[in-house]
Amino acid sequence: MFEALKRKIAHFVIQRRYLRKNLEQVNFTNIIRDARYLFFVMPKEDKDFYHSLDILKYYQIHKKIITLFLPESKYSLIPEKEKYKFISYHPHQITRFNLPDKKLVSMLSGKEFDIVIDLNRGEDLFHSAISNIVGSKIRVSFEKALSGRYYTMQITDKQTEPELCYRNLLGYLKMF
Repeated sequence: MFEALKRKIAHFVIQRRYLRKNLEQVNFTNIIRDARYLFFVMPKEDKDFYHSLDILKYYQIHKKIITLFLPESKYSLIPEKEKYKFISYHPHQITRFNLPDKKLVSMLSGKEFDIVIDLNRGEDLFHSAISNIVGSKIRVSFEKALSGRYYTMQITDKQTEPELCYRNLLGYLKMF
């Protein structure tokens, strides 16, 4: 009961404080291909984290400047660390309502990227808030419950296998 109430309060806070509305019309033709600065919100789940690395490799090969948002404990799991920029967080920076604390919000609020891609497959209010705190033209994510207003483009994928899911996501992203 309390978890559902906390989730509703967190959704309300995200909508009031962090939700950015794009007033200008966005043309999706080649928007990801032409983007230079990409911000990836890395998945929380370990099996998803491992399979999402293929997406990073693809965009690194295409000479994109990639910034990763991930927990401090998963920093060592990234291969070729020198090719990426990192913004890491500690578990104590997540509030009771699964939102980022003020210090993390102030650090991220000045950052601007061309594209934000949230690689979490499940609903995670912390990462949804992070995706909206940083500035960007578009925000991309998997389709999640109650998160349609947080992202510009959501990809529906009913696969249960993480490897297939992230391979399909990369295929979708290549179209843009």
